[in-house]
Amino acid sequence: MNATAISGDALAGQMVDVLSNGGTLGEILDYTERDYEAVYTLGHGFYKNARYLDAAKAFGFLVIHNPYERRFVGAYAGALQMLKRYEDAITYHSLASVMDLSDPVPTFHTAECLMALGQATDAKQALGYVLAQCTLPERAALKGRAQALLELLAQ
Repeated sequence: MNATAISGDALAGQMVDVLSNGGTLGEILDYTERDYEAVYTLGHGFYKNARYLDAAKAFGFLVIHNPYERRFVGAYAGALQMLKRYEDAITYHSLASVMDLSDPVPTFHTAECLMALGQATDAKQALGYVLAQCTLPERAALKGRAQALLELLAQ
């Protein structure tokens, strides 16, 4: 075997070791928090300027390289939602929800996607979960939005 094949095999072995122990591709590539923040800031700039495809690319990059960071997953879901890729957005909103079961925001956005897909029954159920989680005063605005959507669905 030549040295290149050995290096490739060694790299493949390292990747398997890192990933099988809960590591990330970003760790293998030695990305730092500063690297992630730069891409995250770039993605938010795209999003704020309604460049949702570019935002999805930036946030998707982050999710691929660090799938354990909830805000990356949520940002990617939001960009997908704005691109009207509702099924994909639901997948990532659901993942963000599972990553922090106390936060009703991803479930609210899931309900929005379900409404866009014409799945009113499922949207109502999701909004019910949101209302059940909105007991704190700081969640009053979200609770109001969820109630308004439920009323809209009742018509």
